[in-house]
Amino acid sequence: MSWFATQKLSEGTYLLAEPPHVNSYLILGSRRAVLFDTGMGIANIRDVAESLTDLDVLVINSHYHFDHVGGNSLFAQIAIHSAGRDPVGEDVPAQTLSAYGAFIEAMLAAYQGYKDADDRFFRLLTPEIAPRRLPPGFDAATWRIPATVPTQLLSDRQVVDLGGRSLEVLHTPGHTPDCICLLDGRSRQLFAGDTLTTGPHYAHLPDSDLADFTRSTRRLADEITSKVDVIYPAHMLRFAAPPEFLTQVADGFAQVREGAVQSRPGTDIFGQEMREFWFDTFSITLPALA
Repeated sequence: MSWFATQKLSEGTYLLAEPPHVNSYLILGSRRAVLFDTGMGIANIRDVAESLTDLDVLVINSHYHFDHVGGNSLFAQIAIHSAGRDPVGEDVPAQTLSAYGAFIEAMLAAYQGYKDADDRFFRLLTPEIAPRRLPPGFDAATWRIPATVPTQLLSDRQVVDLGGRSLEVLHTPGHTPDCICLLDGRSRQLFAGDTLTTGPHYAHLPDSDLADFTRSTRRLADEITSKVDVIYPAHMLRFAAPPEFLTQVADGFAQVREGAVQSRPGTDIFGQEMREFWFDTFSITLPALA
């Protein structure tokens, strides 16, 4: 299997996944295309995008974290919310990539047992969602993601015209100050970045803010639920969620902020201790108690 798992989700919408790490999305108009996030920089996402379209591609980053900007340097046109301009202009620290490389090794070691159980009992895994081994020639010890100079800064409610298709930028801070979602009102699709995931919502990081996350998810639940048929998040193997997921996540954040739900101790992808609040189809994290 190639590093990227590509799948046509609807006419003009493609999933470019690095399962189970990150999901990027290629969104086609008649005049140009948007690539929402460029993944981790482990393999060439531009080659994959160009195999799917001849249109000029504008990269829009959902936020500045390393796993969403790894392929930025392969593209000429890059847009990010204005709050992400300075952070995306810094090189990703080598220790961040080293820690994530260790997570990849641990995940692949655990995956074999999961796959054996799936082969015997469940048959849930498909080629589109099966985790990949690192591609030949990739050396995690020399993995680097260079700084990005965006060519365009985005703001809340800004509309990006692709020709016959428009994407509305929704500023949804919380996971980071610059997080955005993209709403395709005509196709009734919400591209959620890290604002919504079918797994853990990281609110424990130094650049996260629980109050902002709570407000952003409630805004989406109140304003967007009736406008979409599907939500495409940036993480986990369940890369599509129904509209009611918006309200479920917003209610979950409200309960966490109000102290109405108990947490369990956990560890994030970097080995950092945290508290995790579990719900039926997602979780929310906060810093570990001192």
